[in-house]
Amino acid sequence: MSEDVGTATDGPLEALAAAIAAQTDALGHLRFKFEVQQMMLAGGGNTWVNETTRELEAAIGAVQESDAAFRAALSNAASLLGLSPESTLREVASAASEPWNYIFRQGREELKRSVERVSVLCGENRKLLARGYLATSAALSLLGVAATTSYDATGAPVSSARSANILNTKA
Repeated sequence: MSEDVGTATDGPLEALAAAIAAQTDALGHLRFKFEVQQMMLAGGGNTWVNETTRELEAAIGAVQESDAAFRAALSNAASLLGLSPESTLREVASAASEPWNYIFRQGREELKRSVERVSVLCGENRKLLARGYLATSAALSLLGVAATTSYDATGAPVSSARSANILNTKA
């Protein structure tokens, strides 16, 4: 009888492990795209900004898709372990038996590291983009172009001669 119980939960637990791996892979790909953009920006090349932006958007879409699958698998695994469908991966790992609790704890740590690294790269790239924008604005100012363009919360361009902000702080 215990084999039946193990088999009944192994499917959703295997699905959760696969979803964790897919989410980790998607975050790794996103990190790679941020690193490519960073190398391009740090090298002073702005020729490929649009291309790297499109690739980042696609990678973000893949992360969102894998996140939806991860959340569904997490909810299913939690329910089958007698937990609330809104349980966290930490809670599911604590409730799961070996080897699943180890697999889920390790997956959680890897997801956490991946998200932290993506966050750091995103911040660094924002700084590089802002510096590039400010340098371009300064160069245009030297050429006599007084107004700079920034964007409001809706993404619409707004001309302003007083600052070189790339984004409106209300956005």
